Amino acid sequence: MRPPIAPGTLLQNRYCLIGAAGQGKFGQTYLARDQKRLNELCVVKEFTPVQQDPAVVESLRQRFHQEVSGLYELQHPQLPRLRMMFAQDGRLYWIRDYVEGKSYGVLLSERQAQGQCFSEAEVIQFLLKVLPVLTYLHNRGVVHRNLSLDTLILRQQDQLPIVINFGLVRELVTQLQLHPLDHNETLGKWGFVPPEQLHGKADPTSDLYALAVTAIALLTGKMPQALYNSQTQQLDWEPLVAVNPTLTRLLRQMLHPQPKKRLASAAQVSHILEPLLATAVVDAAPINTPEATEASDALQPFPTHLPTKSTPEATEASDALQPFPARLPKKRLRPKRKGNGDPRASTAMVVGLVLLLAAIAWRFLPHKQPTAKSAASPSPVAVSPAASPNEPAASPSPSPSAKAVSEDALRDRRRQLNIDFQFFTNLVDEAFYAKYPQLRSQSLGNSEQAKLRTEWNAIASSIMDKLSTLKPESRQKLGSYRRRDYDQWLATLGETGAKKSPRLDALADGRFWQLFPDQKGKALNPRTFGQVWYAIADEQLSAAKAQPLTKLPRPTSGNDTNGNRSL
Repeated sequence: MRPPIAPGTLLQNRYCLIGAAGQGKFGQTYLARDQKRLNELCVVKEFTPVQQDPAVVESLRQRFHQEVSGLYELQHPQLPRLRMMFAQDGRLYWIRDYVEGKSYGVLLSERQAQGQCFSEAEVIQFLLKVLPVLTYLHNRGVVHRNLSLDTLILRQQDQLPIVINFGLVRELVTQLQLHPLDHNETLGKWGFVPPEQLHGKADPTSDLYALAVTAIALLTGKMPQALYNSQTQQLDWEPLVAVNPTLTRLLRQMLHPQPKKRLASAAQVSHILEPLLATAVVDAAPINTPEATEASDALQPFPTHLPTKSTPEATEASDALQPFPARLPKKRLRPKRKGNGDPRASTAMVVGLVLLLAAIAWRFLPHKQPTAKSAASPSPVAVSPAASPNEPAASPSPSPSAKAVSEDALRDRRRQLNIDFQFFTNLVDEAFYAKYPQLRSQSLGNSEQAKLRTEWNAIASSIMDKLSTLKPESRQKLGSYRRRDYDQWLATLGETGAKKSPRLDALADGRFWQLFPDQKGKALNPRTFGQVWYAIADEQLSAAKAQPLTKLPRPTSGNDTNGNRSL
């Protein structure tokens, strides 16, 4: 085995190695800076071909490039971009984007060191964030074939799971002898590989099988080899953790040894999972820990109840996987003494008698008929003068213009538009609290939540109408845009190093304010409305290139828009 390459080495007159990132069975991995892309970080994978002849090495490189050409065309925010493979000094180097974060294998080990595993709600959120990228791959005829705790990385900047290390690459490395490996190494990590893949066959359900094994490992804290029953040839995990029966059945079906009896697509799995998230969040008992405090507000997908609190800590962790802890044990009820009545039943009886007497009095006692004016419009909600100044104000009633939109209709349309579920919920929550700021620190009862649910859905529907005007590829990226994307656009416009672009900003501002005039002059949250601005800027980039700087109109808001956006 050759020694690692020294830091500072320049490969291909472009990639400056920072240091070794890890040594695996498939070769050495380095962290490097791409000097032709503003010194951005990238990962360099080194292979040492069995045959060292330069002509043979170049032939292997060309064959590899031809076989993986389809992977180069993949563009999804949860897939690191695969760049190129080149030969130098008898070695092959493959370049991909750098992902800053930790693998789920490392995250699980950290949890276990604290005596914990991933909660049911966290695992459901994890699955719902991985399934869209699987849908993207499968729709393009690509099967990953190597999903496991180690090939899924929780990206630090946006808390999204990123998929790395395609199984196709592992197979080619072995077949072409790009690195000294045993053939069995191409099969993937034991226990995560479905039965059919051991015989050289794989389809989209193979990835669903591996994803289910990964979810079970996060729930139980045990690897497949510790759960495997040699007699039944299945994983015995269900007695170890109590989860929603629907989730249990779902994972069981994803793990069926026969591919035809599994769920056919990642979209079907998402359809079953999404309604479970709100239930898992509600059932998770809050525990007063720093982790729970920092992420106290769970994100609800078209919630059955509205968020009851919004804090700076919750906003900062709004798109993170929420550390919902294990449920607290229920209090043991004392057995009833024989002959003792239930005080709640007695109270209910008294209330019932009072209501009955009130109904009789209303029927037989004279009372004033309402005037036409009072019958036409209900009286406004008034706060009692005697109320304490610290008492929360009455919750607002739904807007008269709020259209009745069902959660199912919203969910179906969001899927059709391919809008990220967590991003969209954050966006609607921000718009909702902007309209009802008093609710940020006010707890809501069930009746109040029911009143406001129609309003929340109406806001969601209105925002979705506006997002539908974006191009499909822009909508798909919502939730993953970052400042570095904007910097790259500036470089494309020849404005490298600038803080803002007079051309691009003017075009993006005009369309953004047309869609969201209420945001004019405000500092945009980069995780919500700022994402929409980025998507519009992405679409306006070509138009900005075509317009000379001197002929563009200046923004008319009178504000430093880039500063107000705070992106």
